[in-house]
Amino acid sequence: MKNAAGRIKVDLSELYDLLESKLMALESLGRTKEKFAEFLEPLVESYLPETVLRAWERNRSVEDSSPKDSARSLDK
Repeated sequence: MKNAAGRIKVDLSELYDLLESKLMALESLGRTKEKFAEFLEPLVESYLPETVLRAWERNRSVEDSSPKDSARSLDK
C-alpha cells in the first residue's frame, strides 16, 4: 500500500468534499462514477491516511471472504 499522504496532508472531510465536487463536475459532463471507478479508487487511496487504508483493506478482505448469497450458503 503506497500512501501519498506524506506529500500532501488532506483532512478526510476536505478530501470527501473535493471528490464530491469533482464527481459532480464529471456527471455534469455526462460521465458516470461507475465508468471511472477503476482509476478513481487508486487515486483516492493514494490520499488516504495509513490508518484509514488499513481499515479499508481489512473491510475488503472480510467482504471478499464472505458468501455472496447467504441463502445459497445455507443450502449447502
